[in-house]
Amino acid sequence: MSFWRMRIRPLAWLRSLHAKLFVLLGLVTSVLTVAVAYNITRNSRRELESYSRKLTIEAAGTVETDIVERDPTFKDPDKLDQLLESIAGPDRSIFQIDVFKRLGKGSEVELVRSSGEEKTVEWGPEIGSYLSLPGPQAELVDLNTGTKAWKVYLPIHTHRPGQPPIGLIRAYCDLERWEVVWNNNFNKTVRTLPGVLLGEFILLWLILRVLISDPIEGLVLTMQRLEQGEVGARAPVRRSDELGLIAARFNDMAAQLEQAAKERESLLHEVRGLNTNLQGRIDAALSELQAKNDELAALVERNALLREELSAQERLAVAGQLTATFAHEVGTPLNLVTGHLQLLDAQKDLPDKTRERLAVITGQIKRVGDIVRRLLDLTRRPQLHREVQSLGELLHDLQQLWTPTLAAHGIHVVADAPSSCSLDVDRKQMEQLFLNLMNNAVDAMPEGGTVRLSARPSEDSTPGGLWWEFRFQDSGQGIPADLLSKVFRPMFTTKPEGKGTGLGLSICREIVRGHGGDIRIESTMGQGTCVVFTLPGASAA
Repeated sequence: MSFWRMRIRPLAWLRSLHAKLFVLLGLVTSVLTVAVAYNITRNSRRELESYSRKLTIEAAGTVETDIVERDPTFKDPDKLDQLLESIAGPDRSIFQIDVFKRLGKGSEVELVRSSGEEKTVEWGPEIGSYLSLPGPQAELVDLNTGTKAWKVYLPIHTHRPGQPPIGLIRAYCDLERWEVVWNNNFNKTVRTLPGVLLGEFILLWLILRVLISDPIEGLVLTMQRLEQGEVGARAPVRRSDELGLIAARFNDMAAQLEQAAKERESLLHEVRGLNTNLQGRIDAALSELQAKNDELAALVERNALLREELSAQERLAVAGQLTATFAHEVGTPLNLVTGHLQLLDAQKDLPDKTRERLAVITGQIKRVGDIVRRLLDLTRRPQLHREVQSLGELLHDLQQLWTPTLAAHGIHVVADAPSSCSLDVDRKQMEQLFLNLMNNAVDAMPEGGTVRLSARPSEDSTPGGLWWEFRFQDSGQGIPADLLSKVFRPMFTTKPEGKGTGLGLSICREIVRGHGGDIRIESTMGQGTCVVFTLPGASAA
């Protein structure tokens, strides 16, 4: 059981033994604490008064000693002024000291010096009566300022035994400063007392929790665990008092119940053993059957992938045969026409207008030949001629090729690639790859849009080989989800009739795979299409 685990149930807690003891002991400790604080505060006031009284008597004694040793006849009052100014003053606790000298042998005195204004010093014949004091006398008096002060009378005795006093000292100590000190201590005590009481309450609560509530709660929780079927539950026994004795007896009873449960369980164990053995054989047979089914499903899936790949290769082969046949059938007449055009062009008596027309015809025939050669390049798998290519230079050259087309369709290209991006690829195939992707993007955005091309190091990169991941994204119409699995098939196209051959993406996949990379398409209807592919990076020199 955790010591700090508490359940917030106020009503239940108020009815508990913990709450009753807490309230009772809390009241007792609060009264005692307040009484002690009051007594300490009252004693501190007495101590401050006693200390200020003693300080006043010591100040008067200092003046007496100085007079007796330096000027017992009061011939040099200036020295006395210096002494009084060093001890008393309006900004000090000893705010005034008056020195009187005795006149004759009677009780008549005369004011010699005062630390205050001598004109304001109150004194009369009755002061002489204090000459007969055996020692200092202090009394509390009320000042005109409304505060209290110590007034101390001290007769000035010489060192000669039996000699009458030669004068009298009267010293005043204002208790206002000490009253401020006492008030500060009192206020501090008042501010501290709630915190002390709170600390006492918390400590009392914790002590009662540890000594009473926790053991009882531990015993109750153990009973609940036994009720829930946990036969091994035992109450923690950490004490030797009455609660510890109850817990020990309870554990003995729980141990007897557990022994009875074990004997009953042993009888059932034999029956369960037979069932477990049978169930184990059944589970083993089912596991073997499931493994065979999984292996069969994997073979079926692999077979389907191989069939799809074979079908794609067959379609490419058919396309290649058709293209080769077409190129042969068209190439022969074109070569004958080209030869006759060259013979005509060699004649010197042809008009200039005719030569211009022959040049136009020759250019168009050459264009048809280039188209036939490009068709052949689409279907044959050329040898890779890898070399280090800077992506920035490649995009710069491609931009010159596709800028007129993009400008005519209102399409903007945004490229985000590190300047350090270099590829180990075939230059011509890269041009074909990016041109095919750009052509598809242009067809997907008939009303214009944005093409975003980004490149970053692929997660598949290793210390031995760097790979770059490219994302070629347009803002076009997107591809339906049911057609995404078919876009790489040869002769398959989502474009209107007459606008596509169905070979562009298929050739792009062949180019990427030929370089050891991978390619996939992500598309959402109405949000555009993103072609993601990887290409090998150039190793650092």
